[in-house]
Amino acid sequence: LTMARADDIAVDNGISGADTISDTITSNEAAVYDRQIRLWGIEAQNKLRHSRVLLVGLRGLGAEIAKNLVLCGLNAMQIIDPELVTEDDTFSNFFLTKDAVGKERGASSLAGVQALNPLVKLSCVNNIDEVDLSSFSLVVLADQPYNVVKSVNEKCRAAGVRFIGSSVYGWVGYSFFDFNGHQFLMKKDKPVETTILDGPQVDAVKVDEKMTTVEDEEDLWETRTLSFPSYEQALNVDWQTKKLIRKARGLLPSSYFPVRALLRAEEHSELKGDEDQDINRLTELWVGELEKTNQKDEGQTILPEQFDYLFGPQLSATCAVLGGFIGQESIKSLTGGKQPFRNLMIYSALDSTTRVCNFPPQ
Repeated sequence: LTMARADDIAVDNGISGADTISDTITSNEAAVYDRQIRLWGIEAQNKLRHSRVLLVGLRGLGAEIAKNLVLCGLNAMQIIDPELVTEDDTFSNFFLTKDAVGKERGASSLAGVQALNPLVKLSCVNNIDEVDLSSFSLVVLADQPYNVVKSVNEKCRAAGVRFIGSSVYGWVGYSFFDFNGHQFLMKKDKPVETTILDGPQVDAVKVDEKMTTVEDEEDLWETRTLSFPSYEQALNVDWQTKKLIRKARGLLPSSYFPVRALLRAEEHSELKGDEDQDINRLTELWVGELEKTNQKDEGQTILPEQFDYLFGPQLSATCAVLGGFIGQESIKSLTGGKQPFRNLMIYSALDSTTRVCNFPPQ
C-alpha cells in the first residue's frame, strides 16, 4: 500500500533508524495495524508512522500513555524519567516489577513498553535538556511539577510542537491540551438563508429532511487551523472580571478546585511530605481558589475530609481514564482528526465526574 507523503517527515534525534522512513507501509505493518487502519484509514496511519513523541514521566499515568501511543503505531518514542522506582510505582506502572525498586523508572520500563510493539523505535534519556524539542511531533508531560510544565509548554509553542501536560493526584487527575497552530477537521457552520415574511426580515436555518449519506457527512467538515491558549493562560483566568464573575459557578466543576490548589502548591513548593501538614495547607489553598471565583464550600462534592485521597499511590482507574483520553487526543492531533478537546480535562473518581473546560472561557 503506497501512501502520499506525510506532512511531518522525521529527522534524526538520536533514535537509531529514525532518519529515513519509507512512504510505503510494509505487509508486516499492514498486518499489525489492520484493525486501526480500518478504524481511521491508511492516510491517518501513515501520519502516525511518521510521528515522533517525547514522553516525560513513567508513573502510573505515564505507563498508560506509553501503552496507548506505542500501540497506535508511531515511528519513535523517547522516554525521560530518571527517578528511582518506589514500591508505590510497582502498583500503578504495570511495566515495573518488584525487582525494579531502586532503579531508574524510565530505563526499567523500556523493555515492557517495547514488548507491546517492536515496530516502534524506543530510547531513554535522563534529561529533557538533552533533546531538541522541535524535532518531535508531540511532547507529553506526565506528573511533572507546575513550573516544568509551564516552561516546556512555552518552548513547544515557540517551536510549533503539539503539547500535552497531565497529572494524577491519587484519585483525581487532569490533562491540558495545546495544539496551537495545528489543523483539525471541524464542523462547518450551518448555512443560513434570509427569508422575507410579511413582517420584518428574519434569518431561518436551512433544514434538509433527506437522509444523510456518507458524502453528506463528509461535506459537513472542513480543515481549520486552531488557536489554543498556553498552560499559563488557561490556568490563571481572572474570574473576578465582570464577564466571568457570574459564569464561574456553571463552568467550574468541584474537581477543579483541589486540582488548582495542588498546582498552586507545586508552583511554590509548598507540600513537604508530611500528609497532615500538606492536607492543612492544601485546604487553605482550596479555600482561596473558591474565594477567587466567589464560591463557597456549600454544594462542593469534593471536600477537605477527602483530601487524603489526593496523596499516596495513583489510582489505576484514574490513570486508565486519563491515559485513554490523552491517547485519543494525541492520535487526533497527529493525524489532523476531528474536533479536539479544548483545553482542560479533569477526571475525579471521588465524585465520578469528567469535565472538559475551555479556558479562558469564550
